[in-house]
Amino acid sequence: MNRDDYAVTRRFEDLSNQADRKGIVLFSDFLNMNEINLLHQCKDVLSTSYTMYGGYECAERQMVAFQPDALYYNWEFPISCIKYRPVNERFSQALTHRDVLGALMHLGIERSLIGDIVFQDKDILVFCHEKIAPYLLQELSQIKHTQVIGQSFMPRELSVVPCFENAQGNISSNRLDAFVSHVCKLSRAKATEFILGENVFVDGKMISNYSAKLSVGNIISLRGYGKIKLTEIGGLTKKGRIWISYQWYK
Repeated sequence: MNRDDYAVTRRFEDLSNQADRKGIVLFSDFLNMNEINLLHQCKDVLSTSYTMYGGYECAERQMVAFQPDALYYNWEFPISCIKYRPVNERFSQALTHRDVLGALMHLGIERSLIGDIVFQDKDILVFCHEKIAPYLLQELSQIKHTQVIGQSFMPRELSVVPCFENAQGNISSNRLDAFVSHVCKLSRAKATEFILGENVFVDGKMISNYSAKLSVGNIISLRGYGKIKLTEIGGLTKKGRIWISYQWYK
C-alpha cells in the first residue's frame, strides 16, 4: 500500500472512531473506485458499520456514512443534485462529461465534493456535497459556449434512470480476462496486463485475479473504458464459446 492509500485508510479509521465515540453519523466526501476498494479492504478494523450512497442506484462515486451501533435520530446523506439545462436549446452544444467536469473544476471546486455527472435527455444532473450546492447554482452559468440554468433538488425528489447501450458477443470462457479482452477489444495478453494493473473493479471491488469468474448482474468498471452491467451468460455456440449480453452505461 502506497503512502496515499495509507492516508485514505487512516482517514476511514478516524471517521469511524469519531462516529463511535460521539454516537453520531459521520460522512466522507465522494469516493472514487480505488477509495471504495480501500474501504472494503479495511472494514475489519473499523469501529462502526458503514453505508454507501451516491445519490441514486448504481452511482459510481459514493459517500460513506459511518454509523455507530445505537442511533436515536434520523439522518440523510448530505448530497444535493443540481439539474442544469440549456437556456436556449436551439443554440446549445452537444456537451460531454469532460466539458461539465472541466467547468466545475474551473470554479475551484474540489473533485471530492462532486459525485456523478449524469446526462438525461437535455438535462445534466450534477451530484454534489450539499454545502457547495448554493455556490454551484450561483456561479455555474456556462459550460463551454452553452448558457445553462440550474435548479437544486434532493436526490429523493428525482428519478434517475441510467441510460444503457445494449451489446452482446461471445467469449472463450467465463473468465475476467476473456471478458475484458472482448469488451475492450484487447488481446488476451493485453487484457491480463490491464487487469494486473489494478484497472478493473467488479461491484466496487478491485479485482486483480484475471481468472476470476463473473456472474449475471455484476457491474464491471474499466478504467478509461467505462462501466458495464453483465445481463446474461448464455449457452455455448457451435464453436464452444460462451454467449453473453451486457449493457454499457452511457
